[in-house]
Amino acid sequence: MYPVKGFTLLELIIVLIISMLLITIGIPGFQTLIQNNRLTSVAGTIQHHLLFARNQSFNLITDVTVCPLDDNTNKCTNNWISGIDVFTDTGDKYTKDGNDILLKTGEPFNAGDQLVFPRKNVTYSPDGQITGSSENFRYCTGEQRIGVHVAYSGRAKVIDGSEFTDCN
Repeated sequence: MYPVKGFTLLELIIVLIISMLLITIGIPGFQTLIQNNRLTSVAGTIQHHLLFARNQSFNLITDVTVCPLDDNTNKCTNNWISGIDVFTDTGDKYTKDGNDILLKTGEPFNAGDQLVFPRKNVTYSPDGQITGSSENFRYCTGEQRIGVHVAYSGRAKVIDGSEFTDCN
């Protein structure tokens, strides 16, 4: 007669209990990892849009504006969480009108998060500099935050969220 191979019911229950404890302990850390990845991804997306706009202003030798466009009026709004659009800005300032070309449309960010920028737009002149003063994009998800600094020279760099207190 051959010996029976396998698990007893008691062994199976013990393995399931240990597995559930490990999963319960690991999930909060995993959620933090997901939030950190989302922050890094959003900062990279903002930085990419700004770099793209700066390069297009050089190449096209015209003003290029970065802002969230209102779907009905094609004017820049302050609703940055709805997505970032990039367009040539040759006619009415801060409005995508007749001769303007939409160069890039951004997807909306997570609606439960906050993305704040003090102005309605960032406009690059043909020399690659922004019109106006340097500012920070601030992105917050819960207690975590990250930013993108736009210098007067037009360069954008990711900054740590500890450089600002909140997204208001």
